[in-house]
Amino acid sequence: MNRFNLWKSVLPTSTLIPWTKQANLVQSKIVKANGPYIYTSTQKIVDFTSGAMVVNLGHNNKYILDSIKEHTKSGISYIPSNMATYQRDKLSDRLLSISKMNVGKVLYGNAGADVNEMACFLSKEYYSYQDKPKNKILTFSNSFHGGSTVGASLLSGDARRVEKEKYYSLPMEPIMENPLMSDSGKSSLQQISDLLTEDVSAVLIEGSSGSAGCILYPEGYLKKLETMCREKDILVICDEVMSGFGRTGEFFAHFKQDIQPDIITCAKGITSGYSQLGAVIINKKVSDVFEYNPVMCGLTYSGHILGSTIANSCLDLYLKNDMAIIKNHKGNVLSLEGERIKNKYDWIKDYRNNGMLGCFEFSLNEEKLGELSENLMLEGIYCMRIRQNIFTAPPLITDDSIIVDTMQRMDRVFEKMDLNFIF
Repeated sequence: MNRFNLWKSVLPTSTLIPWTKQANLVQSKIVKANGPYIYTSTQKIVDFTSGAMVVNLGHNNKYILDSIKEHTKSGISYIPSNMATYQRDKLSDRLLSISKMNVGKVLYGNAGADVNEMACFLSKEYYSYQDKPKNKILTFSNSFHGGSTVGASLLSGDARRVEKEKYYSLPMEPIMENPLMSDSGKSSLQQISDLLTEDVSAVLIEGSSGSAGCILYPEGYLKKLETMCREKDILVICDEVMSGFGRTGEFFAHFKQDIQPDIITCAKGITSGYSQLGAVIINKKVSDVFEYNPVMCGLTYSGHILGSTIANSCLDLYLKNDMAIIKNHKGNVLSLEGERIKNKYDWIKDYRNNGMLGCFEFSLNEEKLGELSENLMLEGIYCMRIRQNIFTAPPLITDDSIIVDTMQRMDRVFEKMDLNFIF
């Protein structure tokens, strides 16, 4: 059996796999992981997108695993959200401090989609309790804010919105024009200015674009957008689900644009994937309306004690030595290699990167894109692919030498592609 067939020899699964057709589906069966690597029974693979831009601190992190073991000694499996736990309250205090919302509140969920949906609901409630009919949420045309809930799906400009849109209609519209670097975002800001009508309660933006294709913000763009929203009494919600927790070289990506959102949503890196957890971080202005009004959203596992414990361990590591793991320059290494590779091939449209969150955009058809992803796996490199984009977002703990070596190996895979046409 050759190497190709060995990698593909995986039994069919009885699990329904998201975002893909199930017929002829081939999966690699992962049996262990360590640092920036995942392993099948026969192959060592660089996890070059941290799974789905999740495992910021790497696999098999002993400090995080020790905190899980220590938690099990308490015997606590679950505590409902109307009771307090030390770990949850500690986490809330830390998130508020880091996000510069010291006197706000934190509401917890399971993942990015549900916290984005809850954030939008809370923004509408905020105005409802003031008797202001502001019920519309605006997002970017090219954006993704989750697909597991109706609300998050309709917030997204991503093509995965389309199926949900057949059956549901909500005032959540991905119609804001994404900014262009070529005009410093001026045409986008003009279009958005016309959209900010009296019925808009909030705009939902990503701290740094992720699944939509790592679309970059011009310098100062978000500050101008924030100012427009303040002038029209519209809340700013910042989705840091993918871009938070050091992914872009700042704790939260929006820090680079010097804005202060009213609400921040986060998940993924909050636990580095060791448990499910999402959070909605809310400033005092918004959270104060719930002092004497009920919070009419939540989940069974809101602020689960295990997720909170793991998140606190992750924060210990993110904040250690004045956030050394976040303030490194590995993103520069990734950008330089990505630019070098992009310039070699006319079928690579672009390489965009912000810190450790980047992607190649290709001019290839679906068949060739699938072949490219498969060839990368054969080379021992896993990169998430979403349509025309193949992402590069390794764990923050990845050594520079591994980043350079992996990008060079990707280059060799690209060189071997038989491309006699451009899609």
